[in-house]
Parts: sequence; C-alpha cells; structure tokens
Amino acid sequence: MIKEKTIKAIIPARMTSSRLPGKIMMDINGKPALQRVIERVRGSKLLDGIVIATTINKDDDCIEKFCQTQNVECCRGSENNVLERIIKAARQSGADIIVELTSDCPLIWKDHIDALINAHMYDYPKFDMTSNVEIRSFPRGFDLRIVNIEALERSEKEIDNDLDLQHALTWIYLNPKGKEGYSRFNQVAPPNEHRPDIEITLDTAEDLELLRFIYAFEGQGYNLELTPEQIIGIINDYPMMYKKVAEIKRKDYFAELQEWYDAHKNDEVKKKNEPVPSINNRNGRAGKRGRPAGKRK
Repeated sequence: MIKEKTIKAIIPARMTSSRLPGKIMMDINGKPALQRVIERVRGSKLLDGIVIATTINKDDDCIEKFCQTQNVECCRGSENNVLERIIKAARQSGADIIVELTSDCPLIWKDHIDALINAHMYDYPKFDMTSNVEIRSFPRGFDLRIVNIEALERSEKEIDNDLDLQHALTWIYLNPKGKEGYSRFNQVAPPNEHRPDIEITLDTAEDLELLRFIYAFEGQGYNLELTPEQIIGIINDYPMMYKKVAEIKRKDYFAELQEWYDAHKNDEVKKKNEPVPSINNRNGRAGKRGRPAGKRK
C-alpha cells in the first residue's frame, strides 16, 4: 500500500480466444501460461494483490478453479464488456489503483510493474493513467497500464461505443474523443530494452513454441531470471527461433480501433453539418434523428 491506496493487478482472462482457444491454460515447460503470468506478477514488491477477471461463460469455470489452486482472487463478469468486468473486479477486491495487464503475456516483468507504480504514485493523483503502451518502446508482451478507479468509473459513463467497452482502457488513452479528458504519463523503455519490433505474447502456436524455447533457459543451470534484457539476448542469439513469430501476420487491434475512430469522427462532422430537425407545424413532431454509430442501447 502506497499513500494509503490499495494497488492490485487485475488480469482479464478467458478461454475463448479466437486465434488460439484455451491458450492461457496451455503448458509452458511444466506450468500453464496463466500460472507463468501470476508467478511473474507476484515478484512485484509494491502490489497488494492479484485478481483474475474472467467471464461468466461456463467455459471459464476452469479458470475460477485454477485461481483457487493458486490462492488468487477471481472475479467473474461480462464476457464482452471488459471494462465492466475490470471495474467489478476492482470494487470486489477493494482496489483504488489498478495495474492492468493481459493474460497472454507470460514474460511480463516484475520490475516494470514496480517502476510504473512508482512513476504513477510519485505525484499522485496527478495522472489518471500511467502506461508503457501509449508510445510503443518496449517489446509487445511487457504491456502495462495503471489507472485510478475513479478514472475508470468516469470513463464507463462517458463511453459511447462497444469497442471501447471491449478494450477497456482505450477510451482513456487512444480514443480522440475520450483521451483529452484524462491526464496520462507514458514510460519509455531504457536503451537495452528498446525493442518495439519484438513480439513475445501468446497468440499463436508459433508464439507458444517460442515461449517454451525461452523458458527452457530457466532450467538449464544458468540461473536465469529471464529479465527483459536476457529475453532480448536469447532472441538475438537465436534468430531462427524468432523468425516464425516475426513472419506472423497479426491482427492489429489498435490500428483497427484508430480506423474506426477516424470513421466515427467523420460521421460526427457530417452530423454537425446536418440541419437541426425543426418542428412540423402540422403534427407538432420533430423529424427523427439517426442513432449515433456504436451507441449503446
């Protein structure tokens, strides 16, 4: 606890991944991927706990049971509204400040978590959000976002589309309409970790093969912690192992979001230029307005 605030890592997790279903429970050298994530996060000295935020889908019953074996809090909520699920997990666990990371990052690093917490809390509550993703400099797979519960709850009231609910925090740091209302700080990678071109997430069978290869070094007598610098060194030393991962054509969710934002912005401009419906003197009714694109019912 820092400055009397409870800080918890909240990790959204589900079994129904579209590209690699069940990936978070797949074996990485003797342990499920989700356990690897939990163990790496537990290395943090500044967190007050970990919460796995899974869904009410029956396919995710196994995640709740697994959390019990790991002595980790579990909260279940909406499958598609990830923001609602994270807020529910924060409220249920008493978190004031949330460190959000995804369950497909089995090499997430403890020191990154603590450095980001220190940056966020240094002049608290100056920033609504502190992250290392707004300006990409770290390898993908070390992504972290820290946000105050008040900012999350405010964003839930402001969001006007389903995509930002699904991606949870993008309204605060990516959506042009939303982000102007929030103060943010982005942490940049040190020179020895500045490799935004590297992808070490678990999204495909090729990723799983690479992660197993990297984790194999942990048990070869080298006493490696698998620090970010060591991981980058392994990738540099064994380029053929990374080649398969580098060649994968991945779905760029953030590029798709940006494209949607741009289209939505154009819709808003068109709407502003449309004449305001006037009262029809014959029946006393105004003309109908179209529902804004992406607006929740």
